[in-house]
Amino acid sequence: MGQFEDRPSPLAFVVAVSLFAILALILSPSFPGHGDVTAQDQTHPAEVGAAILAALLAGMAVGAYLQLWRPPGIKGMGRTLLLVSLITGGVTLAKVSFSLTLPDENHLYLRYIVPVAAVPMLVASLLDGGLALITATVIAALAAIVTMQIDPVRTHQPWLGAEVAATYLAAGTGGALLTQRIGRLGRYAWSALVVALVSLATLLAFWLLDDARRGSDLPWIVMATLLGGGLSTTMAVGAMIVLGYLFGMVTRFQLLDLAQADHPLLRQLQERAPGTYHHSLIVSDLAERAAQAVNADPLLTRVGCLFHDVGKLFHPNYFVENQGEGESPHDALTPQESAKAIIEHVKSGLQLARRYRLPPAVRAFINEHHGTRLVTYFYRKAAAQEPETDPEPFRYPGPKPQTKETAIAMLADSVEAVVRAARDHSPEHIDELVDSVIRERLAEGQLDECDLTLRDVKVVAQAFKATLRAIYHPRIEYPTPTEAELRSQRGLFGPQESLPSQ
Repeated sequence: MGQFEDRPSPLAFVVAVSLFAILALILSPSFPGHGDVTAQDQTHPAEVGAAILAALLAGMAVGAYLQLWRPPGIKGMGRTLLLVSLITGGVTLAKVSFSLTLPDENHLYLRYIVPVAAVPMLVASLLDGGLALITATVIAALAAIVTMQIDPVRTHQPWLGAEVAATYLAAGTGGALLTQRIGRLGRYAWSALVVALVSLATLLAFWLLDDARRGSDLPWIVMATLLGGGLSTTMAVGAMIVLGYLFGMVTRFQLLDLAQADHPLLRQLQERAPGTYHHSLIVSDLAERAAQAVNADPLLTRVGCLFHDVGKLFHPNYFVENQGEGESPHDALTPQESAKAIIEHVKSGLQLARRYRLPPAVRAFINEHHGTRLVTYFYRKAAAQEPETDPEPFRYPGPKPQTKETAIAMLADSVEAVVRAARDHSPEHIDELVDSVIRERLAEGQLDECDLTLRDVKVVAQAFKATLRAIYHPRIEYPTPTEAELRSQRGLFGPQESLPSQ
């Protein structure tokens, strides 16, 4: 529920100016790759002016988006530089390739093999989905201007700029929408197919509008779009891995790998803290469904919740879900000592996360899922003994949740614990518990620094209730086994052994 700042964003200004300067250079007639090779030494004042105006509009469009929407994926100069590099790289790729493929006198459509759609796909995967659509639009528009700088095209194929812009925009948008939050590896193959199909549909529309259309063009159109879709996806996947590593950004491949149950940290949690592991599984299910409902990242949310309590590996018996029948270690500790031991699991979890090289986006779940809350049980126990007890030693260090995903994790963690501890698991009581937990977090101000709206919170609550009702739905009582079943069991296990009745 954090608020956008009113002051101008320095990053938006930097991006706008950088894009304007670099794109003006790339679009100028003197830049290598200009189509009119014979006229490169001549002055083109009109084309220079067009390049400057186009670059200015492109820089303003991207800068305005960053200023208005402040996408969380753009933080720091490193990611700003990455964004500028991707957009200018896409325009450069289009311009250089057009010098080799245009004019297309033989109708080979080779310009659409060029994997320009990989750029918005990368922006969607690494930075922000909305920014990827702006990127696709900017590259498509500038690619159209590049085609108009080629004299034979401008003279004999004036409509080609519109075809290039429409096809690149459709391919980039389709690819970005499918790769933004991929949850399974198989969807990358689907993204390649979608890029190819939307490109094909766009080109067919222009082909049908062309009075000089030829049936022999169709095989080339199909071949070019299929190769373009495959190359775009392949380039996007390869570049995503490299850029994610260089810029310290979490990729879908990392998240999919971390979600596997055989990760070393999760294996240790299963063996040494089975109660915590089971709690983490349920929290991840709760949070993933809620994240889907409010357009957060469900895969990141699931993975973050799986690892949010790994710090409990150091002293698993300090936590109630891992305690069996009998004495609790807290019986021998003061409330202050118990609270310190509980709070320590956040610090310990961060140590383990760094040791196992969990990405920063996943580590955020460890230190934000309790925010700055009190260890309520032990604070109230201490306050019962001494009413003037200082609450600060009983408070988690924070910070409060900074993103939708970590805020959902905080709510899911609290809701799961409260509902599991309740004796009454009727649907009405589950609903009441979910609402009370969320009201408490709102009253504490724990959601003040994230972009989860009140409407989102209501949707999250409904998702929690539906999932918890399914988990705790009443089971039917099985009838007593028949005499025939009992005789069959005795025959299978021998006269001295039989299965217990249900």
